[in-house]
Amino acid sequence: MLKFFISIAIIILFSVKNYSQTENDSVIIKNKYGIRIGLDFSKQIRMLTEDYKGLSLYGDVKIKERLFIVSELGSDEKDLRTENLRSKFSGNYIKVGFNYNLYNNLPGLNNEIYVGFRFATSKFKSEILEYRIYNKDQFWLQDPIFDNIINKGLNANWVELVIGINTELANNLFMGLSLRLNRILNQKKPENFTNLYIPGFNKATENNNFGTGLTYSLIYQIPIVKK
Repeated sequence: MLKFFISIAIIILFSVKNYSQTENDSVIIKNKYGIRIGLDFSKQIRMLTEDYKGLSLYGDVKIKERLFIVSELGSDEKDLRTENLRSKFSGNYIKVGFNYNLYNNLPGLNNEIYVGFRFATSKFKSEILEYRIYNKDQFWLQDPIFDNIINKGLNANWVELVIGINTELANNLFMGLSLRLNRILNQKKPENFTNLYIPGFNKATENNNFGTGLTYSLIYQIPIVKK
């Protein structure tokens, strides 16, 4: 996945660079500063392939030539099924942090290859919809117990290291890809159960605080200042 991600980044940026070399050098270049808003449509792709619903909005503002302050808001609802358990997790999350652009643009271009950091927090609930009591001495599976045990007021905090690209497809319109490495700092678990999924973090396990994420975004810049 990482090799694929890097290959796409190189192809896109190389194509944009070649195109820019055909432009008239006499054009006066102005750097644009403004607020950008976007949608992470990887959520919509997951809705087609998983028992999942979600929405994630992206926003950033450029405060220096290479530095962006970033905020992300979203919600997730995920059904999980195993041989002995069916559960659902749903809630909202917010992420705040920054991106730092490592890419040296040609004049007039606004592409990015960046590294970033996020602090994230999520509030959610879990529901146990059905379960089987495991008995190692019994050959046949027991009939499931249908119940609706709801655990509200759950929460989790984590940090994310981010690498990604943003490529300007047209005037003020960007496509973004990012890869994330996440680590849980703390979480509130339900009694006699654990958090198998955390909105915004994705799948969680009891003995591993790390996770990963991948986003595909379409971003629009509202130009405010040109320098």
